[in-house]
Amino acid sequence: MPRRDFGQVRPLRSGRWQARWKLSGVWYTARRESDGGPMTFSTEKQAEDHLTWVRREIEAGRWTPPAARPAKVQTFGEYAQAWLRDRDLAPTTRDHYAKLLRDWIYPTFGDDAITSITPAAVRSWHANLARAAGSGRRKVPDRPTVRAHAYGLLRTVLNTAVADELIAANPCRVRGGGQAKRVKRIVPATLAELEALVTATPARYKLMILLASGCGLRQGELFELRRGDVDSAAGVIHVRRGDVRTSGGRR
Repeated sequence: MPRRDFGQVRPLRSGRWQARWKLSGVWYTARRESDGGPMTFSTEKQAEDHLTWVRREIEAGRWTPPAARPAKVQTFGEYAQAWLRDRDLAPTTRDHYAKLLRDWIYPTFGDDAITSITPAAVRSWHANLARAAGSGRRKVPDRPTVRAHAYGLLRTVLNTAVADELIAANPCRVRGGGQAKRVKRIVPATLAELEALVTATPARYKLMILLASGCGLRQGELFELRRGDVDSAAGVIHVRRGDVRTSGGRR
């Protein structure tokens, strides 16, 4: 990384970039004007440009240290919304995360200051999700997998907050909270059952069943499979596309 004559930029574990500079013997990191929270950047160039702007502000006498500015405590909901917006995610993954946040994380932590979330609060939330699963109430996880996904997402968002130096440590410390045991044992179809299924299926769909069972292709991958993706001489199938359903329709 080339040396700068003012400030430094560095990559964070989240994949984003941080800008920092030293003034009168004190190191400062980039922070948002709106709420005083840590400001990170998608690229190294954006972090470099911010340092250039800060230097101009300092030279013009317009920059003041963060301690001299009124700061608003950022809520978990505000941070998580920005976290989701800045991530490069598949459409289905983005939809899944948005639903987990909206239905099962925001109701408890959305309006809380991100710095106020404690390990005890996370344990209580996780335990309440498990208890509510059998209550018949709506909008609660009714499967261990969903509870594990909600906990895993909360932990991931707060890991990024640690990397952004917004909180000192991640309060998600529930042992095994992100893991789930399979509720039902899956019994694969026998060869005889597959043969009966293929025999009873219209001709245009027979190959889809064989590819799904023999090659493990997903439904959306089967829908998008084309003749040019199949190399019959080499015995190779190229999975190049997929059909998925999102809140915005099929993609």
